[in-house]
Amino acid sequence: MRLVSFRRASDRVRAGVSVEHGIIDIHEGMALISEDRPLEALPLSTIIQGSHDSTHLGSVALLEEIVASQQQAGMDIAQWFGGVEMLVRRNDVQLTAPLPDVHAWRRTAQHVPAYETLLRRQGQHIPLHWYERPPLWPAMTAILHGDRAVLPFPSTTMCDVECEIAWVTQGDLHNADVGDAHDAILGLFMIGQVVARDRADDDVLHGLWSRPTGAVMGPMITTMDELGEFTLSDGRLRIDLQILVNDVRVAQMNLRDVHYTMAEVTAHASDNCLIPAGSVFSSGVLTSISLDSSTWLVPGDDVTIDAGPLGTLRWSMEDW
Repeated sequence: MRLVSFRRASDRVRAGVSVEHGIIDIHEGMALISEDRPLEALPLSTIIQGSHDSTHLGSVALLEEIVASQQQAGMDIAQWFGGVEMLVRRNDVQLTAPLPDVHAWRRTAQHVPAYETLLRRQGQHIPLHWYERPPLWPAMTAILHGDRAVLPFPSTTMCDVECEIAWVTQGDLHNADVGDAHDAILGLFMIGQVVARDRADDDVLHGLWSRPTGAVMGPMITTMDELGEFTLSDGRLRIDLQILVNDVRVAQMNLRDVHYTMAEVTAHASDNCLIPAGSVFSSGVLTSISLDSSTWLVPGDDVTIDAGPLGTLRWSMEDW
C-alpha cells in the first residue's frame, strides 16, 4: 500500500490510499466494509496504531483490494459507491506530511560517514562507539510540510538540504531482536530538512544535530511489501536517492551503503524500552547539498528528492 494524508480545500486532514486513478478516502470507503466506522475521519497515525475496531491496516488493505477489483472490471467507481466521493483525483487535493501529528520520532546516524564529514569540517571526530551501536536522539520537530509545499526561506546565506529516510512501526516492540524489528516496520517515506548550515554545523558540535528551519515529509508511506525487489538479503534497500535543485542533480547516495539497517536501529531502540506502534525513526543525514557540492539554496529554488520506488518529494523555497 501507499498511505497518504491529504486535505481538500479547507477540510481537515484525512487519511487515504494512493492508487493508480487517485486517492481512496479511507473514511468514506469504510462504509462499504463496516457499519461500525467512526463518526469522524481518523488520522493515519491512529489507523496504524490499530486502536479502532473497524478502521485499521487490515480493513484498509481489504478496501484497496475491493477498489482495485472494481477498477479492473471497468466499473465507474463513483456510480458503484452511490455517488459518494470516495476516490478523489490527486490534483484536487494537497498532500500533507503522512504523519502530521507524529509524537514519537527518533533520529539516528544510519549513514555514519555523512556524520564523519560533518564533524570533520569542525575539526572534530565522531565517537567510536557509533560504529558499534547506532546512536539515538529525539528529533526536533519543526513545522512539518507536505509534498509541493512552499517553505519560508531562512535568514542565512548558507541554506542547505539534508535528505533522510524515515520508517514507521506497525506493532509494539520491547527487547526485540533484529528479525522481530524487521517484521514490525510498516513502511518508509522521505524527509527533506532545510537547515541554515552556518548554524547547523555549530549545533553538531553541541549535540543538537542540525535544527531544521523546515521539514518536508512524504510524499507517502510505501509499505515494505511494495519494496520486495529492492530489498537485499541483509535488510538494506537498493534504492538510489538524488537531491535536485531546479532539475539539476546536486547530491546522490544509495541506501545499500548505510552502516546500519532499519531493523538494527529499531531493535536497539527497543532494548529495555517499549516502542509503541506508530513510532517514527529517521536515518539522520544520508546526503546533503553541502556534502556533495558547494551550492547553496537561494530564494525561489525548486527542490526535489527522488527516491525511485518511494516516490518524488518536491517543494519550493519562498521567493523574496
